[in-house]
Amino acid sequence: MKRKNFTFLLFALMYSFSLLAQPDSDTTKQDESKIKKGFNFGVLPTITYNSDLGFQYGALIDLYNYGDGKIYPKYYERYYLEWSRFTKGSGINNFSFESNRLLPGRTLFFDVMYRPDDQYDFFGLNGYEAVYNNQWEDPASAEYRTRMFYKNQTNMLKIKLDVVSPINKKLNWTAGVIFYNFNIQEVDIDKFNKGKKDEDKLPSNDEQPGLYKRYINWGLISESQKNGGSFMGFKAGLMYDTRNNWTNATKGIWTEFLVMYVPPFIGSAKANYMKLSLVHRQYFTIVKKRLSFAYRIGYQGVLFGEEPYYAQPYMMNITIKNSMETGLGGKKTLRGIRRNRVVGKGKAWVNAEFRWRFVNFDLFNQHFYLATNIFTDAGMIVQKTDIEKRFNEIKKDHPLTETGFWGTDFKEGDYFNFGSEKPHVSYGIGLRIAMNENFVVGLDYGRTVNDQDGKSGFYIGLGYLF
Repeated sequence: MKRKNFTFLLFALMYSFSLLAQPDSDTTKQDESKIKKGFNFGVLPTITYNSDLGFQYGALIDLYNYGDGKIYPKYYERYYLEWSRFTKGSGINNFSFESNRLLPGRTLFFDVMYRPDDQYDFFGLNGYEAVYNNQWEDPASAEYRTRMFYKNQTNMLKIKLDVVSPINKKLNWTAGVIFYNFNIQEVDIDKFNKGKKDEDKLPSNDEQPGLYKRYINWGLISESQKNGGSFMGFKAGLMYDTRNNWTNATKGIWTEFLVMYVPPFIGSAKANYMKLSLVHRQYFTIVKKRLSFAYRIGYQGVLFGEEPYYAQPYMMNITIKNSMETGLGGKKTLRGIRRNRVVGKGKAWVNAEFRWRFVNFDLFNQHFYLATNIFTDAGMIVQKTDIEKRFNEIKKDHPLTETGFWGTDFKEGDYFNFGSEKPHVSYGIGLRIAMNENFVVGLDYGRTVNDQDGKSGFYIGLGYLF
């Protein structure tokens, strides 16, 4: 990133905090307990950066209701509203609501999100078995094909409702329903070429088809799935939670076990499958109020049936905050690794980081702290989509010498390396700027171990990874 852009981001963050730092209406001169009461909110211009998505601009409101303060730093309700766009062609339109008292004794999560994405990442399926060639999307390379080679256009609508109810103080049951609608097309090349000089224009989809179109032409993506579809899933599970803080825990366990069934009679996808998700997080205090260690280990796979290829990147979860919206790779899962790089029928991942809270201070009657985190992330496909089987079946009817079918530039090793999947690993460092324990602005920089996963990633957003 250019230095002037990074300086601008830091300036924008500091300006945002000046907007956020409004005095709490319940704070008086006699109140010295630092317990927040009533509503506390942030109005933040979403000027952030994500290596996969570009610069983000827009606005969000993050509103917490602490009520009488008896459960601070936990809260009674949280409202979140965001409208934003990214310079690489995607956007977020999101409203979410979390209540810990609307249903007595239960927590209610509601989330509705529409995410248009003009440059959605598609690298193929099964991780390293799908070869990634960064030279094909690099205009400076002699092997350049098009910057959109590993892209398609994916617009996603999600509506989600979950209820969490306690069995005892630590164990909860959960149930919910989620609806997805996907609309998938080739990249709109005319949109990206508008106003550009001829020498700067992208080749058309016919002149230089991307990986998504090639998969369709080869029959690896079926006609019924190529443009997406809609489906509804019904979820149930258990959550064990002993965290001492919902936003930045320093001790305790948070484990989720979920199953989701997608019936064939709701939506256009006609899918019929069941998925399992198991995610375990644990937090350790090393130096009280200063240094902690946290890790997350997860698995998600299909128990029976066939999940549509376009649904495989999306992760099951209960909570709204910091939920994962794409497959392994990128800001929410494997920092530094390209978004959606690790997509398949079943996946496993682990994140581990040390968190050091090195400065605490008060400003504008608000409580702030600065922290850093050193991390490593890893993930891989453990349940493969049957691409190899389909590819071999297609080869029987269309030998690789049939250039009219495969294309004149086709070489199997350029696209497939069956049997090569192994852990995708990254490592890096981050910074956290927090207000009143729950509103946290985060910066993370991650680097990959294998160039097949890209080079690095830099992200500015909200919250901790987990």
